[in-house]
Amino acid sequence: MKNTLLCLLTLNLCAGVFAQTVKTHAGMQYTGTGSFTGYRNNHKDSVLFSAPMGIEVDTAGRLYVSNEHNIFWISGNTAFLAAGYTLDPTDPGAADSKDAAGSVARFSRPAGMAINPSTNELMICDQDNNQIRKMEKYINNATQQVVTTFAGVKLLNGAHLDAAKASAKFNGPVGIALASNGDMYIADRNNHVIRKISGGNVTTIAGLAGTSGHTNGTGSAARFAAPYNVCIDGNDLLVADYGNSAIRKINLSTFAVTDLITSGLFGPKDLCKVGGVLYIAEGLCVKRYESGLLSLYVGSNSQQGYVNADGAAARFEDITGIVYHPKLNMLYVVDMGNNVVRSISPNARPVCSFTASTTSATKGQTVILTNTSTNSPKTFKWTINPSTYTLLNNTKLTDSVVYLSFSQTGTYSVKLWVSNQSGADSLLKSNHIVISSVTAPPVVDFSASKTNPITNEVISLVDLSTNTPTSWKWRISPGQFIWMNGTDSTSKIPNVKFTNGNNFTITLIATNAEGSNYLTKVDYIKVNGSSINALSHANVFVAYPNPANNGLAINAFVKGSVQVLDAYGRVIETIEVEEGVNEINTTNYNNGAYFIQFINENGIYSERIIVNHN
Repeated sequence: MKNTLLCLLTLNLCAGVFAQTVKTHAGMQYTGTGSFTGYRNNHKDSVLFSAPMGIEVDTAGRLYVSNEHNIFWISGNTAFLAAGYTLDPTDPGAADSKDAAGSVARFSRPAGMAINPSTNELMICDQDNNQIRKMEKYINNATQQVVTTFAGVKLLNGAHLDAAKASAKFNGPVGIALASNGDMYIADRNNHVIRKISGGNVTTIAGLAGTSGHTNGTGSAARFAAPYNVCIDGNDLLVADYGNSAIRKINLSTFAVTDLITSGLFGPKDLCKVGGVLYIAEGLCVKRYESGLLSLYVGSNSQQGYVNADGAAARFEDITGIVYHPKLNMLYVVDMGNNVVRSISPNARPVCSFTASTTSATKGQTVILTNTSTNSPKTFKWTINPSTYTLLNNTKLTDSVVYLSFSQTGTYSVKLWVSNQSGADSLLKSNHIVISSVTAPPVVDFSASKTNPITNEVISLVDLSTNTPTSWKWRISPGQFIWMNGTDSTSKIPNVKFTNGNNFTITLIATNAEGSNYLTKVDYIKVNGSSINALSHANVFVAYPNPANNGLAINAFVKGSVQVLDAYGRVIETIEVEEGVNEINTTNYNNGAYFIQFINENGIYSERIIVNHN
């Protein structure tokens, strides 16, 4: 009792830490069952599901949803009936077991699913038929996907028999996981056991058929209570043990069963592992388990409903399935009670904020506007009034950082609008920047886009002098550098590449009609002598496709940080990456060349990529 109370307190304390955003991704919300969509090709927002239960994603990013007697897939804005009965689920003959293509095939309450990543075939727990079915991979909308029976005898009430897969018997299989070697693991709920399909045979690896309980042990000595779903975590199989309100762990070499989480859960129905984080779907919420800490991620422990909101303010009716979409970096859940598919973003809506390098400048002085918004915005739009300004350093009003100068005296208002996949926010600062006329020689100042670059990285030196200089002279010592991108020592904002590791002293002399002044910053630029390793990056990461269109995948073989640099050496995005596939949205990148820098404790690795939206 003490441990349970402690975990509940921990859940309450941590509920608001991960303020993720819940939205409706597909379906029209209603409670109950029996509504249906009779067409094969629908907009995802207008499709009607009836008691959807399972969800899975294929390698192309297509979401599959198991509905009352059929399987839908969702891609972009389209919801498409892949196989099964298309009309009223209460019709005679709507529920059956029939191997066929597309709408001729029949299911009876399909539940959990697993994709075979090497073939894109979908394995389906057909729970009321007590079978495991297979649906062929998607080819195109005009080619119907063929459904066949993979394992299990069609049974009305279910049974238990370990045998060759065509003769085996299940009792309410609801969850399935597929190992990289092709072995399948089934949560056989009504038998209270975990089954394995391998080499054409079905065996029971943990639990005793027909006997429920909560016992750790090996093989048949273990006990489960209505296990609902499974997921593979290395050499372990994690089990959502619904009846015991626990997450159990099965060693796949020895079939020894141990407890992973036994407190703070209330009937877990599905689970998925993303990096080092385990996400657990319960009826009314999703919980997060990391480093031994269980916390409420979205939803409520006790309040049901239908509310799209951030974190604990969201409401669900009955979550039955969860999946992580690696291409979109998004969690999706099936809310069976509301008959919809919901999305859970990894970030909350952005909170907009920005700074200006100065709010009191002279005509022609460089001013830097810098986005400081929280929650990782991906899209930016600056509005500056009046419009008597000039953008500098090849920046645009859609960049996170904007360089500009003003040509008229007066006050200027600045507005920034930001957005990410969870929503948008904006901030207006009226009369934010005051521009005055020139009455004296320049007061010299400057900055660098980066003061600690690596060898051969391009940076910008930025004149910030007041009193509108009309000419500039830059001096850099020692002389191990190259002017880049058509700039030189007389440019207002030159681009520089340092060719050797060293500390560099920068001097700027600025002149206007009233006179000249200068400023020297000793050892201002400190160049890391570890140059970009462009030859061995393939052993650390792979970036694809190249050229990229609207998305870039970073397949990392180790953990690290990834920076995206434009042709001027400016960092435009930084992400922390885990081992595996990580996604970068390039929708808002201009066409052209970029550099991907992968940074970890062993060095810095680089690859040149092209973005082409044509």
